[in-house]
This record gives sequence, C-alpha cells and structure tokens, in this order.
Amino acid sequence: MKKIAVLVLFLCMTTLIVHAEEKEDILEKILTEVGFTKADLGYQPKGYWNRFPLDTEYKLTSFDALFAEPLKLPDYATVMANTVELYMDPIYSDSNSDGLYKLVYNLGVDKKLGGFRSYSANLLPAPNSYTPLQTAVDQLFALAGEVESYSTFGTVAEYPPYKKAIQDAVKVLPDSVEIVLAELVVNLTESIRWRNIAFRKCDLSDMQKVFVIRDLADTQNDGTKYYPAIDDIAHTIDYASLHYAALKVAAAAEHAEQQLQKLKSEIPINFSLEFDTPFGKVAIFSKTKQKLLRYNATNSLLIIDCGNDNLYRGSAGATASLTNPVSLLLDLGGNDIYGDANESSVTTGVGLLGVGLVLDSDGHDKYNGSIFAQGAGLFGVGVLYDRSGNDIYKSQLSSQGCGYFGIGLCFDGVGDDDYYIHGSGQGLGGVGGGVGVCASCGGNDKYKAEPFSEIVNRGDYHSKHTINGNEAQGAGFGRRGDGSDGHAWAGGLGAIIDINGDDYYYSGNWSLGVGYWFGTGIAIDRRGDDIYKSCYFTQGSGAHFCNGILIDEDGNDKHELFETAGAALGFGWDYTNAFLINKNGNDIYRAKMISIGLSQIRSNAFLIDIGGDDIYYLGDGTPGLGEATYRTDYEFPSKLTPYYYYAKSFGAFIDIGGNDSYIDFTDSSETVSTKFINNSLWFQPSKTDSTFGANNFGVGIDIEDGTVPELFLWYKE
Repeated sequence: MKKIAVLVLFLCMTTLIVHAEEKEDILEKILTEVGFTKADLGYQPKGYWNRFPLDTEYKLTSFDALFAEPLKLPDYATVMANTVELYMDPIYSDSNSDGLYKLVYNLGVDKKLGGFRSYSANLLPAPNSYTPLQTAVDQLFALAGEVESYSTFGTVAEYPPYKKAIQDAVKVLPDSVEIVLAELVVNLTESIRWRNIAFRKCDLSDMQKVFVIRDLADTQNDGTKYYPAIDDIAHTIDYASLHYAALKVAAAAEHAEQQLQKLKSEIPINFSLEFDTPFGKVAIFSKTKQKLLRYNATNSLLIIDCGNDNLYRGSAGATASLTNPVSLLLDLGGNDIYGDANESSVTTGVGLLGVGLVLDSDGHDKYNGSIFAQGAGLFGVGVLYDRSGNDIYKSQLSSQGCGYFGIGLCFDGVGDDDYYIHGSGQGLGGVGGGVGVCASCGGNDKYKAEPFSEIVNRGDYHSKHTINGNEAQGAGFGRRGDGSDGHAWAGGLGAIIDINGDDYYYSGNWSLGVGYWFGTGIAIDRRGDDIYKSCYFTQGSGAHFCNGILIDEDGNDKHELFETAGAALGFGWDYTNAFLINKNGNDIYRAKMISIGLSQIRSNAFLIDIGGDDIYYLGDGTPGLGEATYRTDYEFPSKLTPYYYYAKSFGAFIDIGGNDSYIDFTDSSETVSTKFINNSLWFQPSKTDSTFGANNFGVGIDIEDGTVPELFLWYKE
C-alpha cells in the first residue's frame, strides 16, 4: 500500500510540475478577452444568406472545411511542406524509387481528388517475349487500332517502319536496357488507355476548343470571358482515371530513370533510336561527343537522353495535340536548355487534357516558356521535376506550377535557382479547383513575379495600374462571375514551398499566400534568412470568400511592402481567413497602410510572430496591428444583405517573446509608437469605443512568454 501511495503522490507531483511548465495559450487568451472562443473563427455559409454566392461550382474538397476551421490552415500548409522535405530530399531518392510518385500524389492528386491512397501505381512488367521492346511497341500501336503487320502482293510489307528500327537498335543494346525501355513503353501505353477513359464522355469538339485556349490568365478572375466548353468538359470528365494515368507516368518515369542511370554507360556512344507512333514520336539518345544537341520535341510520346547538353525546341514533355495525350521527357544529365529564348510553344511538363512530365536528373539548366510551361495543367496533369543544379526558369503566364481545372507542379530539388514570370504561376491554383505548386527543397532561390506594369502590363487598379496583379507565389484564384455572366467558378489551391536556403521573393499585387473567390493560397518557407518584397493584397492576405496564409518557420526575415504598400501581412477583406505566421528569428515588417493583423468586412486576420526581437513599421494613422474595422451593417442588418450581420470577425496581432519595437512613419519621418508597446495589450476598437462589439473585435498583444499550440503540432518550441 505504501508503494502505491508513493506512486500516486509521485504522479500527482509530476502532473503539477508539467502543468506549471505549460505555456499559456495566447490566442485563447485574447479571444477570451472579447468573449470569443476558437469555435467563433471561420465561416459556414447558410442557404438563407441572401446574395451570398452559394452556388459557386468546383470548390476543392478542402475549401469548405478550411473556410469553417481556419486554425487548420497551418496544419494543411505544414503537411505540404513535410511532403516536400521528405520526398525531395536527395537522401530519399538514393534509396527509394517512389519519390516523384509520392509528390504527384500528395501535392497534386490528393489535393484535387480524394479517391486514392498512394499505395501503388500498379506498374506492369515488360512483356514476356524474346523481343520485349518490339512487343511493347506493338501493344502501343494496337491501342490505337493499328494491326501488327500489313500485307501486299502476297508478302508482308516492311511497314510500319518502327519494327526494323527497333530490330536494328536492339542488336547493340544490352538486354537489361531493352527490358527497362520495354517496361516504360508498356506503362505509358497503359497511361494513355486510362487517359482516354477519362475523356470518354467528353465531346471531341469541346475538347478541341478547350485545348487551344491560352487566355485564362487574363480573362477569368473578373469573369470577363465565358467558355461553355470548359463547363461541359468539367461536368463529364472522369478525374479518377485521368489521375491514375498521371500517377502511372510519374512512377514509371522515376523507375526508368533510376534503372537507366545505372545502365547508361553500357549503351554505345552515339546510339539513337527514333520512330513515330500514333501517340507521338519516341526518341532515345546515348551520350555523344557533340557539344549541344538540338532536338524538336514537339509531338513526342517519349524522349530519353543519357546525359548530353541539349536544346529542346517545342513541346518538350508537353501534350502537343489531342492525339498526343501523354508526353514524357527523361533527361539523365547535362546542362540543358528547354525552349528557345523566344519560345512560343506549350512546353516543359504541361498537361493539356492529358499528362505531360519532364524529369531532369542533373545539370545547370535553363527553362524558357511563354503560356503554359514548366509544370502546368488544364484538365490534365503537368509536372516538371529538376533534381539538382543551379537552374533558371523564365516564362510569361500560366507556368511554374499552375493548374486550371487540373494540376500543375514545378519541383526543383537542390541548387540556387532563379524564377521569373509575368504572372499566374509560381504556385497558382486557378479556376475550377485547379492545383498549382512550386516547390524547392534546397538552395538560395530567387522568385520574381514582374511587379511593374510598364514592363508587362497586368496593372491592378488597387495600385493605380502601375503595379501588376500577379496571382503568383502561392495564390488561389477563382472566377468571379457575379459581376458578369453569373458563372462563378471556385479557385483552387496554389502553393509555393521552399524548405532550405536564404530566399528572395519579389512580386507586385496578389501574391505570397493570397486567396480570392473560393481559393486557398499558401506560401511556406521552412528555413533561412528570407526577404519578402511585394505591394498590395499579399503576404497572408485575401479578398472575397477565401483563405490565404504565409508561414516562415525560421530565420531573420524581412517582410517589406512598396508603392501602395498595404492590404497585407495578415489582412482579410470580405470573408477571408488570412494568416502571416513567423516563428523564430529577428524579423522586420513594414507597411504603409491597412496591414498587420487587420480584419475588414467580416474576416479573420492574424499576424503571429513567435520568438525574436522584431520591428514593426506601420504608416501613421492607418488601421492595423490587431484591428477589426467596424461597419454599421454588423450591428444593424442590411435590408437586402443580412449575412454581414449573421457572421463574426476578428483581427489579431500576437507577438510572443523578444524585445520588440513599433514605429509609426510617414514619407518623411519615423517615430516610436505610443499606442503599440512591447509587453502590452490593446483593443481596436477599444472597449470604451461606441463601435466595440457587434461580433467584431480587434486585439493586439505583445507578451514575453506563451504559445499558440495549433502552430506546434509537429515541433517542440
């Protein structure tokens, strides 16, 4: 009995010690100050919300849940970053052959459609034949309805010509290489079969109309132009079959890459095999002595290069037509150029109503594009994965991780990389619940979405048309058809994810973890001293029924705004959940106006900084730093639009730890704030103000110790 009593006493004392050491939940603290709980955050629209755009189509399965429970947004973003860190780490690929498959599944397919569980792509073996490669190609032709041989004048014709080309080639190929090639062709054939099943109910004329669309980036956000063929395909497509095809391509590509890396030295110098198929050409090249190989990649089903320096012209690893439904380019090394400097073709990992994938194993590469490039999908899946090297990415629109009704993924493993785009990319989840992800595992990277309209005209009226609306760097954007034809299409999921390195993000408006019209935008940087430089509606922001979040997990970071310099750093407008979360490091924030944990028009907006000596610059006299702007229709319902009365809003600023500074500034002066002070609590509106209440509260707190437990599910503080 004494032993039991001692044990009970020990457990009680241990429990008391643990509880004594537990940190205070600061978010819960400030919510309690105004009579809210965490359950009061988020939005669940009701059918009686007059004039609310309830019938918006194509919302992702994640949207309504995140819209209702915004404190799950950090979890959702963190899981995506966990995926990148695990599967893009070179150590993982050294001992596993499913990293690309897992990336395409976790960051693309699972976000678009929840029917898979990533167990296997169910790859087929090479044909059990004395001539496995020819048998595999025979099966490819059979899928297109071609017979194995043709006869004329009583003899078998030497047609189709691929037979002789393969017979001559395999004479010098090791059997092990032929097996790998045969297996790859068999699985590409199976991918084509599933892709064709996906569109079996779709009208061919609609598909042809959609295939040639190139102006979605310029015509959809405000519902300028309506494409009925897009709606028709969206209502008949079989996404499960299409995504199954994409997963097969990803798995087969990586398996072949790893096998051929071991065997490529056994392939004779100057070996080449080229032939046409009903679904595009096949081209395989060994290492040559030529300095730069130039190759027109348009209308290709499969290209394999064993390590040359190449210039790929045209549609490299991109679906070039409806008769070219799958396109794979596997480059095993070399310093390559994808696309001419003035490239106009759809190129480099683009799936237009199909599957396009480029896998580049190594080298310092240059990627040139225009519209649809470098990981983009329209009713399809487009993937670009560059494993290593210091690479340069340049394109105009709908590129570098961009999806419209489909999936676009741009992955770069390690290396110091440079990205440039006009807009609508670097992680854009566009109309129709598109998924777009731009992700890097390591290196000091530079991401630029052109800010100035004098260089590229995408001027935004929020900045007097001098600054571009980019829709880039982690942006979810829908089609706001309520002001035009009524066809409201939800945005998708756009994410930019960078794991390691000192990175530089530069953009104009609508960027860096921004949402718009039922879209979700995510920007997450895990480690490094980073600089974020942008203008308006940016850095954890959004407008009109959306989610936007920027998370920086470590490093001494700078969050700077220029020109109009506002609507940012945790800013929500019109039913937006917006977060800027920064952990660790001595950070600097600068905004001229309406920023830093500011809720306007019934939003939930947060800036949360945990750890470090931080400096906050905010324009003198502007709302921000934990504020919720009051409107009379919060307290007295509008006669026609009462849903503003039904909802709640909360603007929050939280700084935990460090010796922090608050600076009020104008164009000509800076002064230490007397309103916002280190180790203090404030309310905006204040509790003595006549506008305090109406389920609309703004709270700011600077406190020495505490936590926000939702932000530390995976990591110890």
